[in-house]
Amino acid sequence: MAEPAPSRAAESSPATDFVGKLNFANPVAQNEGSDEQRQAFVAARLGRPTLIRDARAALGVMAEPTDATDLLANGAGFLLVHAPSAMRDWTDIGEVAEVYYKEAQVLLKELLPTAEIGPLGSHTYRNEEIKEHYWENGIQYGPCAAAVHNDYADSLTDDGQSVSEKFTEIQGMRTDRRVLGINIWRSVSPEPLARYPLAVCDRTSIDRADLEYDLNPNAKPRPFNAHYCKPNAAQRWHYYSRMTRDEALVFTTYDSHPADGEIFCPTLHTAVPLPGSEGLQERESVEVRFFPTLPLPT
Repeated sequence: MAEPAPSRAAESSPATDFVGKLNFANPVAQNEGSDEQRQAFVAARLGRPTLIRDARAALGVMAEPTDATDLLANGAGFLLVHAPSAMRDWTDIGEVAEVYYKEAQVLLKELLPTAEIGPLGSHTYRNEEIKEHYWENGIQYGPCAAAVHNDYADSLTDDGQSVSEKFTEIQGMRTDRRVLGINIWRSVSPEPLARYPLAVCDRTSIDRADLEYDLNPNAKPRPFNAHYCKPNAAQRWHYYSRMTRDEALVFTTYDSHPADGEIFCPTLHTAVPLPGSEGLQERESVEVRFFPTLPLPT
């Protein structure tokens, strides 16, 4: 299946690439060892200057939702799609549940037309005033997560060469279907996003040997791993400049049966400071997470 063709935005929008400082953190490893070892970790992996390309110019924006199964399941793992919402107040959890959950489900069905997609039961709201993750009335609130990570990872054998227990098995999900994790991320600031955009890494540019597996500190309801990663110049990082409320960033966070091998390679992501954005409109975002299922690969 061919990947969706980029829109004309890829041809007409001037690139606003920048060098961002990415934090290749690991909440376990960075706190282990001697003071000298911890300082060496910080020096090597935090605040790493990294080229981040403007995907709006390089890849374009999907003008309307269409089949993107191959791109999300087997390709780079991310896209930006024009998908206006009828939402008015993104802080109203009742309105988000009533309006946006259904919109997001419909959007994902258009992007993955052969998938089975269950309803949503929660979402995550973030802004710059929130300093710690917490749950309230079934909704997750959190800060802009400025560390390279992916939320859902399998458990590997001691030699790291194969999977010992899948995330789906830990969570009691279906094992007779291919389960994908899909995050739909939307800037909900009144004006186009000016600070802390979400940077995503082309998953096909990630060396699996650089991936690290440690417990997700926000795991719920059962403990499971997250991905962390070592920096590597071969990684291709992107963001979408000036995202609006009418656009949705969709990216792949899990695959129980990857087409390219047993071990899933994720779409790493992180919030990243934009140079020169101090004092501009603060970031406000909402994300929803689905686990659609597809037939097992043959």
